[in-house]
Amino acid sequence: MGEKRTFKKIVDLAAQVVFWHDEKQIEMDQWCKRAAGTIVNAAAAIISLHDNIQARFDRLMMILTYKSATRFHKMRENLEGQTKKILGHFTIILLTALAMVAIMNYSTGYEYYYNGRALGYVRHQSDVTKILNLVSAQLSEEAGVNININEESDIEFKPVFILDKELDSMDTVLKRFTYLTDTKAQAYGIYADGKRLVICKDAETAEKVLEAIKAEYVSDEDNIKYESIGFKEDVEIRAVSVSLKKISSYSAAKKAILNGGEKEISYTVKSGDAISTICEKYDISIKELKKMNPDLDVDLIHIGDKLIINKATSAIAVKTVSIEKYGEKIKHKTKYVENDSMYKGTTNVIQSGKDGKRAVTAKVTRVNGDKVKTKVIKEKIITEPVTEIIEKGTKIPPKTAATGTLTNPAPGHSITSYFGVRWGRMHEGIDLGCPVGTSVRAADGGTVESAGWHDAYGICIIINHGNGMKTLYAHNSGTYVSAGDKVYKGQVIASSGNTGRSTGPHLHFEVIVNGSVVDPLNYI
Repeated sequence: MGEKRTFKKIVDLAAQVVFWHDEKQIEMDQWCKRAAGTIVNAAAAIISLHDNIQARFDRLMMILTYKSATRFHKMRENLEGQTKKILGHFTIILLTALAMVAIMNYSTGYEYYYNGRALGYVRHQSDVTKILNLVSAQLSEEAGVNININEESDIEFKPVFILDKELDSMDTVLKRFTYLTDTKAQAYGIYADGKRLVICKDAETAEKVLEAIKAEYVSDEDNIKYESIGFKEDVEIRAVSVSLKKISSYSAAKKAILNGGEKEISYTVKSGDAISTICEKYDISIKELKKMNPDLDVDLIHIGDKLIINKATSAIAVKTVSIEKYGEKIKHKTKYVENDSMYKGTTNVIQSGKDGKRAVTAKVTRVNGDKVKTKVIKEKIITEPVTEIIEKGTKIPPKTAATGTLTNPAPGHSITSYFGVRWGRMHEGIDLGCPVGTSVRAADGGTVESAGWHDAYGICIIINHGNGMKTLYAHNSGTYVSAGDKVYKGQVIASSGNTGRSTGPHLHFEVIVNGSVVDPLNYI
């Protein structure tokens, strides 16, 4: 029974769905009929509107056509009556135009330019262009280089009013071009790594300059055979168009390259050096040396000081590789032997050393004449070196023995006069400005050689330190030692003063090595 009731409910529900669907289908059909009717009516209205507009337009065109034809007919009648009058006006206008053209032709000319530079005025462009070949040929002959004035790239014309201008004849035009200083010429530049160094008149001159630069660093000695001679940089010759005044002669181009570079030299001050001799050696002034070494005190240099010197060198580095044969020194060795009977710090040569010699064949690479690489191919000993044998003392020296180094005899006091030429004569020591009574100390241990009055030196002391070295102390007010006394380094030996030929209280101090005075500043 339950199943029958369920089935009956399903059938009723399905009947309701079908009924609802039929109802909606009827409504949809009715709506579609109404919409179709509306669309048809609208289309009919549009067609009717178009027909009305077209009819109105056709009528308007008929009216316009009629009016245009009527107006054209009247204009034609008027034109036939005015033909003679119009022709008269036209003739006047034509004659006026021709007159204006003639006036413009007569009053208009051209200002002509060469590479942007105004030269003058001409009536016709041909007054200039006709003589360009002649100008180029004449300038080329006079300058000795290839000059080609190009009408399109070098010459420019600008129309100008010329009634108030003085026009150039062809002869004047020729003169203006002839006297140009900025005329462009076909020349050849020497380039190193893409940078232009100089410009020569032709490729042959440029090649000649480069060969001359190489020759500066090539030797004609028989013991040198070159494997290669070239440049360190990428050097090339290029054709260029430049102003005539930028072209260098052979000698000027060579000089410009040889002095166009700079190299830095490190110099170490040696015994006997002076600022003046160093500057003379490198052909520079003291002012230039000071500029290269801002921290340098040119009045006070010491052994071992490092100086930087900048020297002009070739702008192109010449690299050579050569096979060279030469003699070379073989440095001798030094052997030390201890001696307990000699004081420590003293030495004695038992056997003098002697350098040997060898014959060398080597491959040598140079840049601007300076060796940068040497590879020995073979060598042969000519003479063997002789070892130097030196005995050195081990015995403890007495306090008065010389140490071999000097100390300032008046420490804390400044130098008022240096070693060298002064007032037209040699000043053989240094002056230390100090008041009378200042303690004067022995610069090193040694034996007092003399103590007392010494002519222009006034009260003077000389100490012998052995090994050929002596020191002198002058213009003292008194001494505390006598000849023959042994003194030690730093011992007070006198009081400073103003005796002898002196311009004021000071200590005059000298250093004598093997009988010759030397600059004390190289030792203290």
